[in-house]
Amino acid sequence: MTRVSVHEIAAQIRDYRKKQGLTLQDISEMSGLSVSTLSKIENGKTRLTLDTALVLAGILKVPVTGFLAEDVVRPTARRSITRAGEGVVHDVNGLRFEVLCADFKEKRNFFWRVTVSARSLDEGGGWRSHPGEEFLSVISGTLELHTEHYETVRLGAGDSILFDATMRHAYVAAGEGDAVLLMSNTIPLDTSEEGGEAV
Repeated sequence: MTRVSVHEIAAQIRDYRKKQGLTLQDISEMSGLSVSTLSKIENGKTRLTLDTALVLAGILKVPVTGFLAEDVVRPTARRSITRAGEGVVHDVNGLRFEVLCADFKEKRNFFWRVTVSARSLDEGGGWRSHPGEEFLSVISGTLELHTEHYETVRLGAGDSILFDATMRHAYVAAGEGDAVLLMSNTIPLDTSEEGGEAV
């Protein structure tokens, strides 16, 4: 399985920041992370925790899944609850991601309620890919799912799909209204020793 390395993630974060004309000091003030810590992240000298990846993705307005590449030992006997409408929301190119049940400090799975309003690939930010697997279940509306190696498929309420997220993919709303999805991203194990302390 292809995995995104710490250095590739570092380069992505730096590129996203520069494209938006933001300095490390700007990101520091918005995130609460020190400039020194942000510099280490951008130079691949430290690994992101999932919580830090969420914060940076929200500030840079990009999908957090592109920043994920690693895993840690999972504790047991935990639970996380997100009340209706209380999840952190990221708006990204015709997609609205509401983060669900993200309280665990160490986790391999991300859960989202996603509202797709984009009506074309360009409006939806084009192709994307990231490590791990992606599961989608359509709650309402109709989703048009584009994938690199398969024909475009339309999924309606109650339909589900699981696919390798390293394959390029894109989401478009079909029909009259938005498509609302339950999404889960599973992050692959990373057994490499690349990078330093987690942030």
